Amino acid sequence: MRIFKVQKEEAKHVTHFGSKFLLNPVISSDGEIKTSLITLEAHGIIGFHQTAVPQLMMVLSGEGKVCGENRVYKPVQKGHVVYWGKGEWHETLSETGMTALVVEGPALKENDIHTNFSN
Repeated sequence: MRIFKVQKEEAKHVTHFGSKFLLNPVISSDGEIKTSLITLEAHGIIGFHQTAVPQLMMVLSGEGKVCGENRVYKPVQKGHVVYWGKGEWHETLSETGMTALVVEGPALKENDIHTNFSN
């Protein structure tokens, strides 16, 4: 067994598309699946952009809002899972702060999400 620690001090500060968040890569598997820890501090934003590959975001702590192409924002909080397909426009905001695990890659399919999650 090995234990790894994600350190906020080593996170990449992301500013593309007007973003303001921290990114800690966790897993990268030959381009098929990539996993990252995303930290939005108070007034953080993952700016409006188009996904290159399917993407899933699971909120681990805090709360925020997400939108799709229609720019209609929906609240998300700890335990919520959001899925965006390839090419979907989206944005994530948090007034108070939020931490999420993001899984993305061409191998990810909406059908892979367990049905015990509800929408």
